[in-house]
Amino acid sequence: MASSPVGLTFKRDNADVMNNFYINIVTRAYTSIDEFLKNLRDSIDASKQKETLKELEFIKSNWTSSIYNEVSDQFDKFDKNVDEF
Repeated sequence: MASSPVGLTFKRDNADVMNNFYINIVTRAYTSIDEFLKNLRDSIDASKQKETLKELEFIKSNWTSSIYNEVSDQFDKFDKNVDEF
């Protein structure tokens, strides 16, 4: 420490790349962290899909009726224009 430049220390940073590399190796060797993270990601994706389907079911009737009304209005205008000729 005494031989370090002013303002800098020679302490090893805990976020060192090799340090993290060895921690990852040991963690994967002695735990099932990969499987746990995959299951967690899959469960989050599944819950998002369920929420989306619930929201779609909720707005389905409203959306269907509004589309039907819009299409009917357009066909009525078309029929009126055809009848004029």
